[in-house]
Amino acid sequence: MTHTYLLEAIKALQPSKRQEMSLFLASSLFNRGKNATEIVRLYEVILEAAPDFSEVLLSKERVYFQVFGASDLIPGRLEKVVSDLNKLLRSFALVQLYLSESNEEHQQIDWAKWLRINGLLDPSLKVTNRLKSKRERDKTESLEEYRINLLIAEEEHEWESVQNQFNGDVQIPNLIYHLDLYYYNYRTELENRYLLQQKGAHLFDLELAEVEIDFYQKESILLQISKKVHEILKKDFSTIGEFQEMIDLLRNHENDLTFQTLSQMYAYLRSACTMLINAGNLEFIPLLHEIHKDNLPRGYFFVNGDISRQVYVNMVQVATRARDFDWARAFTEEYKQKIIGGDEGRFFYHFNMAHCLFAEGRFEEALDYIPEAPSSSHYHHMVRRLELKIYYELHSDLLSYKMDAFRKFIVRTAAKTIAANLRTMDINFLNILMQLTQAPTKDKARSTRLVARIEGKKLLADRAWLLEKAHEFG
Repeated sequence: MTHTYLLEAIKALQPSKRQEMSLFLASSLFNRGKNATEIVRLYEVILEAAPDFSEVLLSKERVYFQVFGASDLIPGRLEKVVSDLNKLLRSFALVQLYLSESNEEHQQIDWAKWLRINGLLDPSLKVTNRLKSKRERDKTESLEEYRINLLIAEEEHEWESVQNQFNGDVQIPNLIYHLDLYYYNYRTELENRYLLQQKGAHLFDLELAEVEIDFYQKESILLQISKKVHEILKKDFSTIGEFQEMIDLLRNHENDLTFQTLSQMYAYLRSACTMLINAGNLEFIPLLHEIHKDNLPRGYFFVNGDISRQVYVNMVQVATRARDFDWARAFTEEYKQKIIGGDEGRFFYHFNMAHCLFAEGRFEEALDYIPEAPSSSHYHHMVRRLELKIYYELHSDLLSYKMDAFRKFIVRTAAKTIAANLRTMDINFLNILMQLTQAPTKDKARSTRLVARIEGKKLLADRAWLLEKAHEFG
């Protein structure tokens, strides 16, 4: 039982939802097959094993006895009840999803549709009109808002079609208008996603037919902003002024866009900034840090009040590169208890502290904070690179031995656990670091050559730091 799809789905339920599922199963409207009693008992047995759901408590023999009150196993009997419970759990989850408060407008549209189909045309129209009136009072923009408007326009068209006596436009122009608004917004959003993915994964150019959308840009603030983001992502290089113009545009229209839409647009800007920095444009570091500081109190990084490990680490790295050490330390302390999934062994806290101390030039103290990470983890590579950078700054005799050990690990072990492009990034990092250790203290020509090599590497870890070190030789 412990390795079944059913158990994984039950684990995914919040404790309160597990109790609601019990009520769902108690209803004969939903659970009315011949195995209804056994289904309820099976679910109770599983819940009794929560929260650990141990293999001992959920062994097949034990579960079978508790459900059927018999020790003689009949092949397929328990499996049938598991299958039936699975179906009911799926129905429960879908009902919960559909009836959630966030899906209220979809429910209203479907209710209007049901009334229309069943010949209750006047009540159907009243539901649609009430929904339209509510939306006109709350004009915020997002893809989801445009999709709802399209569904409402579609329902209006269907209602008019029932009434149609071959006079009037049956709301077709209105439906096409909302279809185009949704289409152009969604299309631009997908183009932006592809351009962002293309920059990271080196994909082929997507042939996108140019469309006449000037009219819709005038109608839609969201489309105006999406196209601005599109222009930034399409370029190999955008100026800080263009980013600032985009930020000002978002701030000026905060009340016109939903929280989710604003969050997505800022995410595009942060990603574009990060890619420019990774390409060697270090002047974007302070801008990205300012965006982080602006976005954090607005809640754009949070999932149910917590932040991801990647965000927790990345924001400190950017802050220290911007030399805002006090902010980096304060952030590390304030959010150490808000990491999604927890911070077992306080690994991420120690890693951030090590990075802060390293950035402040307190290299010996930083070494004391270097945490251990499983060799199969991407963070193991980040830890090892940070350790090497510290030894480099200390001019330590241990650097060459540590570099050699890391290179052997990448060649022998990492190939089994880490993607090829990430291994290449680490190998290139080691090669450049080796060249830095062999460079004269002051050699402008050498510095220029090193900078060119760093900028010429498409796959390179810690590019910004390596560029900084290369420039120091000039």
